Amino acid sequence: MDALKIGHVIGVSGDEVEVQISVDDLHVNHKGKLYRIGRLGTYIALPLEQLTLIGYVTRVGATGELEPGPNPRQPRRVTMTVQLIGTVRDGRFSRGVNDYPTLGDHVRLAVDEDFALIFGCFNEAAGDTTRRKAFSLGRFAVDTTFEVRALGKEFFAKHVAIMGNSGSGKSVTTAKVIHETLRLPHTQIVLFDMHGEYLPAFSDGAGRPLPNVTYLSDRNLVLPYWMLRYAELERLFLDANNPLNINVQRVFLRTALERLKRPAAEELDLLTECTIDTPVYYSLEQLKIYAENLNDARFVLSSENYAFTRLPYRQLPLAEQEQLLSTRRMEFNKGNPEGEVPHATYFGRLLGLVNLLETRLSDRRYDFLLRPLLQAPQNSELAPHFDAHATPGALSRSAAAVIRQLLGQGTPRRNLTIVDLSGLPHDVVDITVAVLTRMLFDFNFWAPVETRRPFVLVFEEAHNYLPRGERSVPLFARDAVEKVAREGRKYGVSAMVVTQRPSELSETILSQCNTMILMRMNNPEDQNYAARVVSDQFRSLITLLPSLRPGEGFIIGDSVLMPMRTLIDLPPRLPRSGDVDFFALWSAGAAAADDDVEQTVTRWWRQDRTDGPKRRAAGPVPSRGLAAGTGSEPNASATEADAAKAVQRRLAELTALLSGNEPRPAPGGPAAQAGGGTQATENR
Repeated sequence: MDALKIGHVIGVSGDEVEVQISVDDLHVNHKGKLYRIGRLGTYIALPLEQLTLIGYVTRVGATGELEPGPNPRQPRRVTMTVQLIGTVRDGRFSRGVNDYPTLGDHVRLAVDEDFALIFGCFNEAAGDTTRRKAFSLGRFAVDTTFEVRALGKEFFAKHVAIMGNSGSGKSVTTAKVIHETLRLPHTQIVLFDMHGEYLPAFSDGAGRPLPNVTYLSDRNLVLPYWMLRYAELERLFLDANNPLNINVQRVFLRTALERLKRPAAEELDLLTECTIDTPVYYSLEQLKIYAENLNDARFVLSSENYAFTRLPYRQLPLAEQEQLLSTRRMEFNKGNPEGEVPHATYFGRLLGLVNLLETRLSDRRYDFLLRPLLQAPQNSELAPHFDAHATPGALSRSAAAVIRQLLGQGTPRRNLTIVDLSGLPHDVVDITVAVLTRMLFDFNFWAPVETRRPFVLVFEEAHNYLPRGERSVPLFARDAVEKVAREGRKYGVSAMVVTQRPSELSETILSQCNTMILMRMNNPEDQNYAARVVSDQFRSLITLLPSLRPGEGFIIGDSVLMPMRTLIDLPPRLPRSGDVDFFALWSAGAAAADDDVEQTVTRWWRQDRTDGPKRRAAGPVPSRGLAAGTGSEPNASATEADAAKAVQRRLAELTALLSGNEPRPAPGGPAAQAGGGTQATENR
């Protein structure tokens, strides 16, 4: 009699088998090891004529009379539901089932010999000594003597999803996967870090990024605004407060971009191919000047010429007048002077766009996007490519340097790029992820096949910017990543999405993920949503997720031979994602200086979350104002002290006006510079 025989088949439904346990003792001692029968997540074997089916237990139940008292009678009938997952034929394990059991077939317990055969087949498939084909993730939870490995090609080529509650171990698992892949010399991964967690996992003891890691944050990330598409610029600059002006702003923005992109397109010989979305350089300062001019524009009555305040400008040809409008601030008469009519389309209707432009340009948090020439000196690799005196064509070519840095193709070669999104304004995270994703995808799309290098894009906390929802409102990051999910594997671009709320994540993206690491998940809505996107064969796994320990997960997909309940190994260094120990801090107190509140407020003002000494010393800092009329980046010679004096001076003037008194000009102020009188306007 087979000592491992535990029951027989009493029902078959698709890939599920109902088994009745026929032994009295639910414990089996085999070769000195004790096995428990009927435990969720354990494995069984069904020997048939020429093969053996392998399955795992997803449900256990009992029927029979259970009398009250200290020693109730044993249930008459103990059953368990088994999900079939693979077949052993001629000593080799393979996924899938082509033959099914019938009623009455014997069922036995799966033991170490079966696991050794299964893992041995995997090791044989991954055991090519000429190159590495698999990487380690952890230990088999059922028997920790077995190492769980995943096939690299199958893991990354068809996208990956890591899902689980907060605190289930997603960040550690993500760091483990990346650490393992960085063992290969030409790995390339771009990680979008939503909360600034991952730098500690890929830095040395002093907190410096490892030699093969590029770390980009709001301080040194450079993403030139001319890489944005028209629809994304609309999101940034169109003022939706007055619906009557939105279409006028759209018309202006399209017209202005076509005009302002022309010099770069001409220099690059792209006049025929250039469209409104072609990523070539133009000046945002000039865009603002152009909008201000057209917002005030008037025409000479019964003429196409603009009614500038200065008469000589009125006599210029219309083409030259248009050139003036887009390059320098022009003045028009106020009020309703005779012989002039306001611009029928734009007059007074572009003020919202102008204000938004000015607000964004004066906010240092947007420097990485809207002031790349000002931000580039903070990035030593990109600084030479963003010269304020360069031609429009040369600045357009800076996109190549940005892509080269993201893909680690500088000197030295780097394998991981961490893009820290935590310091960016929330309203541009969507656009930032969209532009970087699209830029990298398009790069591989247009690259010759023989030079194409595969890379992985890791979207951490993906539900924040890749949500489900209405398709009427454009979500640029979601659209870009969905394209990667649908088409990326053809061009060597793979996505790994990490989320604690799968029910809030785009179903299109999640359904394209072939490999999934499912960690503890308690929310029924998340469980149901995950069950919809995993294959029918593995849906029964979802019911086991709430019982998983932190750091434990089911790995399913083509990268593993069967669903593996795995204890994920810790990476060499952990991300900064651990829970705060409230009681420890409340008991011991924090080692903070007396002026920690003042220091924190200063960091808040400076938008600086860096640890340790301040990066920016007191003294000259770039001005946040606009270099009006120049079309260039702002003058960087102003100091914080000058800015403070200007604010104080302006407050004094406003206070005097509100009190009914004439403001006294401060020494060296505008009034003093003008000789104490009002500034004369240009003469007719």
